[in-house]
Amino acid sequence: MSELPPPDGLSDAQKRRARQIAAIVFVGTMTAWVLGTSFQIVQQAIWPEAVATPWPTCEEGLRGLHSSLERARHDAEGDLDPDSALARFRAGLSPEWTYLAGVRKTCGEAHKLPSLDALERLRYAEEHAVRREAASLAALRRRVASEVAPR
Repeated sequence: MSELPPPDGLSDAQKRRARQIAAIVFVGTMTAWVLGTSFQIVQQAIWPEAVATPWPTCEEGLRGLHSSLERARHDAEGDLDPDSALARFRAGLSPEWTYLAGVRKTCGEAHKLPSLDALERLRYAEEHAVRREAASLAALRRRVASEVAPR
């Protein structure tokens, strides 16, 4: 008696070959996707698109960024909620800090990158101070209100 073919009409070798092909297609598709998205991330991190700035020189750009930093710090003062203070601080940085990549390009050509780096460090220090100040002031104000305020 002869052997009967499998019910689906495929031999074990054909099934194994089909699984190998499916695995190769899947791995190839995922590899292409990962490489493509990784390239886009690296491209944006290393070579960001410089937005044209409203300031023609590096010095004017630095002054614009600094004045928005002062404005943002003033906007966030007195807020008891750290999250709210931080949101107001970040909102106060707009629109000037959206031009940071353009200012970086302009200052790179003018050899003023150390000045821009110092300004960026100040921005992050101010942001940290806003967050810390709001949290510590809120706790201190609650303590004073509970201990000193009339009952």
